[in-house]
Amino acid sequence: MCPEELAAFAASLAIAIAKGKTTDELDLIAVLLSQISSTLATISIQKSNLEPDSSKEEKSAVVAENE
Repeated sequence: MCPEELAAFAASLAIAIAKGKTTDELDLIAVLLSQISSTLATISIQKSNLEPDSSKEEKSAVVAENE
C-alpha cells in the first residue's frame, strides 16, 4: 500500500469510528488509541534493541575473511 493510500485509509477509518460518537467518547477513543500506539512503539524499539545487529555481523564476516 502506498503512503497516500495508507493516509486515506487512516482518515476514512477515523471518520467511520467518529460517526455517532459524543465528544467524550471520541476523547476516550483517541486517548486509548494513543496509548496503544505508544505501547506498540515501545515494543518495536525494544525488539530492535534485542535483535542482533546484522550490520555488525556483516562487518565481522568481512574482517574474518580479510585475516
